[in-house]
Amino acid sequence: MQPYIALALGLMNRGHQVTLAAPQNFKDFVEGYGVAFHALHGNAEEMVYSPECMKVIKSGSNLAFVRLFVKIQHDMRYELFNTVLNGCKAVDAIIANNVGCMQVSIAAEHLHKKILIIQLNPPAIPTSTFALPGFDFINHPWYNKLTYRVMERVVWRMAKPDLIEFRQLLRLPPFEQTIFKNLTSQKIPVIHAFSEELIERPPDWDSRYPVTGFMTINEGDRKSNAADTIAQDLVNWLQAGEKPVYIGFGSIPIPDPNKLSQIIQHLLTHTNHRILFCAGWSHVPHLPQHANLYVVSAVNHQWLFAQCKTAVIHGGIGTLTAVLKAGIPPIVVSLFVDQPIWGKIIERKKVGVHLPWRKLSAPRLVRAINETSTAALTLQAITIGEKISKEDGVSNAIRHIENYFL
Repeated sequence: MQPYIALALGLMNRGHQVTLAAPQNFKDFVEGYGVAFHALHGNAEEMVYSPECMKVIKSGSNLAFVRLFVKIQHDMRYELFNTVLNGCKAVDAIIANNVGCMQVSIAAEHLHKKILIIQLNPPAIPTSTFALPGFDFINHPWYNKLTYRVMERVVWRMAKPDLIEFRQLLRLPPFEQTIFKNLTSQKIPVIHAFSEELIERPPDWDSRYPVTGFMTINEGDRKSNAADTIAQDLVNWLQAGEKPVYIGFGSIPIPDPNKLSQIIQHLLTHTNHRILFCAGWSHVPHLPQHANLYVVSAVNHQWLFAQCKTAVIHGGIGTLTAVLKAGIPPIVVSLFVDQPIWGKIIERKKVGVHLPWRKLSAPRLVRAINETSTAALTLQAITIGEKISKEDGVSNAIRHIENYFL
C-alpha cells in the first residue's frame, strides 16, 4: 500500500485529484494521509487469515497461492468487479497494479479510458536477458523468454472464465487472444517501481517499460498521519541501549507463532541482542517479558530502521525498500510469492541474508545476525542504501504518467 500512497501524494502535489482504490480494511490508513479512498470489496486481513490461505502460506507454494487467489476472486467476482467498475467510472485516468490489471483493463476498455500499470514486484515482461524471477534455473535467451510465456498460459487458463464473463456482462466483444497479448497490443505502459541497483532494466524492453526506482512516502507526509506517530516510550527504549534487531513480518501472518516466540526467547536468553518486534498482522502469543524486548503493533519503518542494526523481515517490497534506504543489512525470512525472489536478490548482491521460513531456527537466525554485522555486508548495505536514497521513484513515475495521460 505505502508505495501507492507515496505516488498518490506526489500526484496530488502536482495538482492532480487522486483516489486510491483498495480493500476496505485500508480505508483509515489511506485517509490518514489525506488521500481520497474508494473501497474495493473484501477485507485483505480477514482473507489471509482464512484456513485456506494459512495453509498456502505454510506450504510456501506460489502455484497454490495463484490458484487460491483466483478462487477467492471468483467467489466474490460480482461484488469485486462492481466496486472496480464503479471506481473506474469516477475518474479520468486509471493506474492499476499488476495484480488487478486484468479486471481493471476490462473496465477501462468498457469506459473508453486509458490505463497504465505500475508493478512493484520483480518483472513479468518477457525478456531474453533473464528468466522469470523464481525460474532462473539456467540462463539462456530462448529459455528465459519461454518462462514468461509458460507462466502467462498458466495464469490465463485459471483466470480466463471470469474474465470472459466480465466481458459478456459489459457486452464487450470476445477475447481474440490472451489477456496478456491484449494488454501488449494496446501498448499499455508498465512502470516498474523498483531500483536498478537490484534488478537492471533489460536492454530488449520497449521504452514503455521503464524502471523508476522505489516509491516512498517522505517524512513530512508521514508526520501528518496519526498512524505514524512515534511513542515517546519507544524513543526512550531505543536510547537506553545498543541498536536493536528488528523482527517483523508486516501483512503476512506467520505460519507458526509458537516457533517465532521460542526463537525470540532464545535470542533474549542466549545473546545480548535487543529485540524490537513489530506484530503487524501476526498474532504471537506467549512473548516473554524482558528488558531487551520491545513490542509494537505497527511502526514507521523509515524512521525506525536507521536506529536498528539489522532487520528480520518477510521480504515484502515496501519493508525491504525501507531497510535498504536505511543502509542496514536485511535478513529476509521469506514465505512465498515474490519474497523468496527478493531474498535471493539481496543475497546475490551481498547486501543481506536470505533465510527462508522453512529453514528458520534460533541457531540459524543467530548466525544470520552475526553475518549482517560483518564489515563486508555492512559496507555493501551502506553503499547500496546511499545509491537507492538518491533515486526519486515518485518523480520518475509521475513524469511517465503525465507523458502518457496528458
